[in-house]
Amino acid sequence: MDVAEVLREHWDLKVSGLEVLTGGMNSATWLATCGADRLVLKAVGVDDGSFGPGLELARRLDDAGVTTGRPRASKRGRLVERVDGRQVAVLEYVDGAELVPSDQVEIGDVLGRVHSAAPLEPGETAEWLRFLLPFEDSLDLEPWIRPAVESAIAEAVSLGPVSWAWLHGDPAAEAFRRQPDGQVGLIDWGSAMRGPILYDVASAAMYVGREVVPAYLDRRPDLTDEIHRGLDTYLRVRYAVQAGYFAWRITTNLLTGISGPADNRKGLDDARRSFGL
Repeated sequence: MDVAEVLREHWDLKVSGLEVLTGGMNSATWLATCGADRLVLKAVGVDDGSFGPGLELARRLDDAGVTTGRPRASKRGRLVERVDGRQVAVLEYVDGAELVPSDQVEIGDVLGRVHSAAPLEPGETAEWLRFLLPFEDSLDLEPWIRPAVESAIAEAVSLGPVSWAWLHGDPAAEAFRRQPDGQVGLIDWGSAMRGPILYDVASAAMYVGREVVPAYLDRRPDLTDEIHRGLDTYLRVRYAVQAGYFAWRITTNLLTGISGPADNRKGLDDARRSFGL
């Protein structure tokens, strides 16, 4: 992809500097200098159904005061353009250092702000869990995967109704940025979805530890009983998603965003250990 030409043709931007960014598991990204602006061009597959909704959410949260890497509309007024068989967007670059797992207070606080700014009426848990269906054909890669995934799903359904919001979907520490003014932003909205708030909280706890929960509840004390009741259940759901995802990556030999097949193997093994297997 000729990134400079894409920016010129679709966003009417002139590029004076360009750098490839690394780290995306399911995307390709470049940092472009365009006059006084630093922008990120992000490209994903045409079948990525979360890309457009994630950009819309990032724009709405940015309006609410959460720094998200706001998407910039193309000259046709679109957040997403299709170029060379891919979906492409341009985002404001969020400067600053990535947070680390010990930054649980900041991570919990920002996640609580996100959910407060984007609440939803609760939906059906069983229907929501259908987002695991793309991994269905890979769940028999090893004999433990399907029983573990099905057990986690059944447990979440039996928990009953829980609070919903728009979710980040993958709130790892490196998605949070401490900006030069000290404020913390949250980027990488490619996994955004509607769903149970517990899923985002469990994801953060998986990545950085349970110490994230008190900081989250300082922002959302109304969810104290629900999170204490359902966190362990949704941690199992989160590891079920990880098991399905890495089983799918292994069976399809998908190596984007990693150094080699061993990284996919590690992701699956981490999920297995979480189930005590």
